[in-house]
Amino acid sequence: MSSKRSSNNKLDALYSISHDKDVDGINAAAIVWRYAMQKNLTHDVVLTDYGGFDQAFKDVARLRNTLIVVTDLGMDEEAMGLVIPRLRTAISQGCRVVWLDHHFWPDEPISALLSLDNKPVLKINHDHCAAEIAHKVLMPRDPICAELARIAHDTDFNLREIGAANSLTDAVSVIRFNAIDRKEDTTQALYPLLEKLAEGGIGRIWDENLNRFKDHVLEQRVKSYRRDKSKRMRKALIHHVDYEIDNRLVRIVEIPAGVTTTDMGTYVTDEKNLQLEGQSLPVADLFITLSPGGMLGFRRGSESVLCNEAARIFNGGGHPYAAGGEYGLYSNFDAACDDIFLRLSENKGWIA
Repeated sequence: MSSKRSSNNKLDALYSISHDKDVDGINAAAIVWRYAMQKNLTHDVVLTDYGGFDQAFKDVARLRNTLIVVTDLGMDEEAMGLVIPRLRTAISQGCRVVWLDHHFWPDEPISALLSLDNKPVLKINHDHCAAEIAHKVLMPRDPICAELARIAHDTDFNLREIGAANSLTDAVSVIRFNAIDRKEDTTQALYPLLEKLAEGGIGRIWDENLNRFKDHVLEQRVKSYRRDKSKRMRKALIHHVDYEIDNRLVRIVEIPAGVTTTDMGTYVTDEKNLQLEGQSLPVADLFITLSPGGMLGFRRGSESVLCNEAARIFNGGGHPYAAGGEYGLYSNFDAACDDIFLRLSENKGWIA
């Protein structure tokens, strides 16, 4: 998707690639968009999730005289083979690369990106979310970008202190899951929301006085999604599997469709949600979601565990309090849980 403006700069366009799965990726993309507007650059945006890099970067090698800005996406050795050659071709055609992220990167992709020509910029900061990094690097004096960064921080660090941030999280999920169910492009589906955030920040879509979205249809969709989401999470939690490793309670739940790891992680660390069938469950020290597609999400209920170290066992990474990895396809949930527990027992670097 694109928005066009004329420019006389040597770099006359900006190509934005960001994460489509959460508020941090969307708000980071909105900040990049505002930067493009300030610099009077033609602007194109692609939103993607991990596993979609081939599609997201497919047009990069065709770009000329373009600033390529990637936000809220990490790169590992596997993704290098898709990304680096295309960036190298784009750079040979007058492009520059700026990559802003907060996830764990192995040394090899860091070296590969920084070895590219035309002075690539790579900013990785695990203490901030991607939108905060984009704000500090690109638009440090823009109040709307500062607001977008605060909202992203509230959601990404799971603070849940800003009502509009909670609602925006659910709105992104509603729109994204609906697009996936319909086999539609997520960039197209999220584009109207992203455009409004870029134009005027959260105030463009959120009524602070009424504590609701200005779009009545979106507000109703979010309310319906929340009711359905709570039912799905409770049903999933009933079938949890627990295991104790070095006095740390580890809990695995098969995450239902239409629910994010962040939502599930928030749900299971709230004691009032752990009253099941007359039994009161303790909050797990390490909580793991396993998706039917084999993806793992890690959240913690105490500071005695490091989610990023647990995720690293499964070719992933992230923060000490939230991370992601990959288990792979499986046919038996209980057997997969046994295998995950075994690998965590054999590699205890995740225990703080």
